[in-house]
Amino acid sequence: MKLERITFLNGAILVWLILLCSPAMGEDGLYPIPDQQIPPYSPQSRVFGKVEIVGSNTMKTILATWKDKLEKVHPDLEISLETGGSNTGIESLMSGKTKIAAMSRPMNTQEIEEFTQRVGYAPTSVPVAVDAFAIYVHKDNPLDHITFQQLDALFSSERRRGGPEPLDRWGQLGLSGVWEQAPILVQIRDVKSGTGQFFRESVLLGGKDKETVMVQPGAASVVNAVMNDPYAIGYSGIGYRTNSVKPLRVAALEGEPFVEPTFESASNGSYPLRRLLYLYVNHPPNTEHSPILSEIIKFAVSLEGQQVVAKSGFFPLPTKDLLALSASWSRPLASVVSNEEPKDLK
Repeated sequence: MKLERITFLNGAILVWLILLCSPAMGEDGLYPIPDQQIPPYSPQSRVFGKVEIVGSNTMKTILATWKDKLEKVHPDLEISLETGGSNTGIESLMSGKTKIAAMSRPMNTQEIEEFTQRVGYAPTSVPVAVDAFAIYVHKDNPLDHITFQQLDALFSSERRRGGPEPLDRWGQLGLSGVWEQAPILVQIRDVKSGTGQFFRESVLLGGKDKETVMVQPGAASVVNAVMNDPYAIGYSGIGYRTNSVKPLRVAALEGEPFVEPTFESASNGSYPLRRLLYLYVNHPPNTEHSPILSEIIKFAVSLEGQQVVAKSGFFPLPTKDLLALSASWSRPLASVVSNEEPKDLK
């Protein structure tokens, strides 16, 4: 059986999603206010029992807050979290350890085929947030912008984007004075990370990491490493920004404008590093929903769930899509077997 997947990460579709979001800004302009037309969370029944969510470290803050709020509404519900990276989520979903995996990238065709061979149906994909993926340097670093080709020459030993030479010193990026001969200390995520995989596929075109890179175990660890070393550079979600680091303006191609990862640039589609964050669910298609899984998903796409997304530094999904996702969890659910955009999300 030919298996395909829903992917919201294709450029045109993702721009379409973000354009529809057009969020207002919260207090002091720090986060977007989700559309008040998004239905508030209304549990259909009180649920009880234990469930484990495994996967994305990038989503750790969102997941932890969702957990706390849901457990207050459902005192007999116990949610445990393991946020070792998106790949751990896939492994746990396939092995049956968990019924719900958090991922900062979409599952690929090979992963969906393997899952389907094991359980007999494809996993269900639920997008829950939009992320602007940032390239961070220390706040005192004078560098202001960077291209994909330069990032490729910084992070990869293969330079598939055609960079003329490896970039190992800050002077090669135009910095002078004490910076000119200073080494560039590259911070990356480990192989289990969806963030790392997204970066390798989107920016390095599948190229190998340099042997000199420093591997960090989490999204916050990358930012912390950059924060504590003026010569460091690394990547992480925009939700992990601090006052001690700054995100660079990025251009996908030479000659294109350099764009800062802000709420505005993510909303209008001009920032070139954007992605969706997902929950993947092991649920047989066209069957009654598990009450626990249903309540978790409905909360994630509710007004309260999207407020958590925004206050965690990420972007809410468009209201139209949240309404469709919420409705889909109130009826038997088809698994992800199409690469076409769902009709009720158009």
